[in-house]
This record gives sequence, C-alpha cells and structure tokens, in this order.
Amino acid sequence: MSQPSLIAIAGLIGVGKTTLAQQLAQLFSAHLILEEYDKNPFLPRQLSGDSAAALPSELFFLLSRARQLDPANIGPAQTYICDYIFAKNRIYAQMFLSDHQFCIYDEVESLIAPHLTTPSAVIYLTNSIETCHSRILSRGREFEQTITPDWLSRLSGAYDSLFQDWSICHLLRLDCRSLDLRSPETAQSIARQLIHMESNSSQPLSLNDS
Repeated sequence: MSQPSLIAIAGLIGVGKTTLAQQLAQLFSAHLILEEYDKNPFLPRQLSGDSAAALPSELFFLLSRARQLDPANIGPAQTYICDYIFAKNRIYAQMFLSDHQFCIYDEVESLIAPHLTTPSAVIYLTNSIETCHSRILSRGREFEQTITPDWLSRLSGAYDSLFQDWSICHLLRLDCRSLDLRSPETAQSIARQLIHMESNSSQPLSLNDS
C-alpha cells in the first residue's frame, strides 16, 4: 500500500507557515491540517505568564496534534500539508514548563509520539525576529500581544538546534526575507523544489494542473 506524503512546515510565529500551507494545499490538491490554537482554552493564560496554565495548554496541543497526525486519520496514497511540525511540541514544552511539569509532559509524549505519521518532508521557514514580531502585533490576536522579541529569539534558537542535524526526512530551508509567501509564483517555486526532493519516493508529489 502506498504511503501518504505529509509535508510539515516549521518556523517562528508570524513567519508565514499557514499562508504557505494554504497555498501548497491548493497546488497539490492536498488535505490541509491546521494547528488548533483557537480551540485551546488555556493558551491566552499561558502566554500571559500563568504557569498553572502551561501544562494543560501543552497537553492540549499534544493531544490535538496527535489526533490530527494519527495514521488512522491520514489516508494512504494522499498528500497532506500541515502548518506545524510535531516536534514543536517539545520545543514549547521545554520553554514553558517547570521541571516537574515537563516530566509529566514527557511521559505522555513518549507514549504518543512513536505512533504518529512521520513527515516525508519539512519546510523550515526563517525570517528576522523584527519582521515576525511586527506581524504578530499587526494581526491583532489579543493572546499573542505579550510575545516579545527576546522570546522569539529563544524560540528561533531552539528551531535552529532542532534542524542542525535533522535526518528524519527531507528538509527544505527557506530564508523568507526576500520571499512573498502570498505570491502564487513563490508557492509554485517551492512546490517544484518539493517535487524534486521527493522524486524518488514511493508516493511522489504532483501539482494540480487544473
């Protein structure tokens, strides 16, 4: 049976992950998987610094993403575009949780992670801290207004460490400082790079010609 192609997009808040995911999903006629941040009732309190909300918030995201990436929900011989990478769970948990909270989180994650669909390719988007912070402020989500450039810098460092020796699947790094991810031409260029990367896979990508 052919395996599904799962393309996961990683990067800072405000870098353009969802914008690119929507573009690629259309180009590949793919299923779109979006992070359920708007359903997390603990997130506003977590981002405002409430330590008591951090563990339930991170467990909410862990279970939400586990459900979305469960092989039972990822059909064979199909393409999926996801606007997050599952590994971000651990990055955020390490940044937000106390040692005691992280031990609880780690135990739950260790039971879940081995059973989830592994991406066939990851797109790692980067941009300046200033640009991402400006976008966060301008889009006006109230719960994000407490995010600081310093916090984004720490998050950027964690992502860089994650991908420094990445060997799980294909990795496409994109510096977005000179890219317009809203442009169809940009999305098409990225799509063709993905096709080239996955040309020897058992389930190669193909563009929607309609």
